[in-house]
Amino acid sequence: MNKRHKQVKFILPGFIFYTCFIILPIIYVFYLSFFQWSGLGEMKFNGIQNFVTIFTDERFSPVFFNALWNNIKYLLCVWLIITPFQYLMAYMFFIKIPAYKYLKFMIFMPYVISTTIISFFATLIFNPNIGFLNKFLEAVGLEHLQGAWFGDPNWAFKLMILLILWQGAGSGVMIFYSNFMDISKDVMEASRIDGCTEWQRFTRILVPLSLPSCASVITMSTIWALALFDLPFILGGAKGGVSGSLDFVNLVFYRYTFGSALNGKSEIGFGASICVVMFAVMLIITTIQNKVLKKFEYDN
Repeated sequence: MNKRHKQVKFILPGFIFYTCFIILPIIYVFYLSFFQWSGLGEMKFNGIQNFVTIFTDERFSPVFFNALWNNIKYLLCVWLIITPFQYLMAYMFFIKIPAYKYLKFMIFMPYVISTTIISFFATLIFNPNIGFLNKFLEAVGLEHLQGAWFGDPNWAFKLMILLILWQGAGSGVMIFYSNFMDISKDVMEASRIDGCTEWQRFTRILVPLSLPSCASVITMSTIWALALFDLPFILGGAKGGVSGSLDFVNLVFYRYTFGSALNGKSEIGFGASICVVMFAVMLIITTIQNKVLKKFEYDN
């Protein structure tokens, strides 16, 4: 009995904290989504009207679904480009390619730089008037290749992905590299003695043993992809850049909840309904993702 009491006392503080600051706010957001409320004054119950507006309003729906599609495109880039790049770099550091210490520094350094500074670097490079890239193209006689870059909807999203890859690659690389370093040296040495090639060691030892870290990186990256706000806000402004090329759901939430974009005033209830929809989207995506990752774990 005493042991059980100790376990309860150990768990209780964390349970209370989690309930007060995670569970109850989520429940309150669900509650607010059924009201029209500016944050001040009386709350007016309007049923599912907020959700009807999200999916059917001629003015809002195209904006929301364009932003959601940008989030999904970014998520696909995370899964198919950024995460494989992080894994490959971690593997190259693990096998100690030439100049790997210098490359480590170059990969990890941008991760500790603030997003504001990253955006400033982007301005110095891609600004159409003072940017280094246009100046360089002019200097080498390639003026016809000059562009507005972040002012061009065909380029803005692609360039943002490159910036995120440069800034954020270090986090996943650190996790993958740490996982590789935890693999027993005896296992790797035994594989060499048995005559395994580098490719066989990679596919038969490193990949199966690093699947838990893959799951962690992919899960965290999925959450970050669906919650992206700061970089597109700085690069494209609150309106999401030219033709909505840098518009994401969190920017839409900001504009329509606090920016008076819907009815000329703050709409806390409508913002809560956006949160509920994104909660459902995130739940669906993470459920599918976890099932796929578990299948890979079981197969290996």
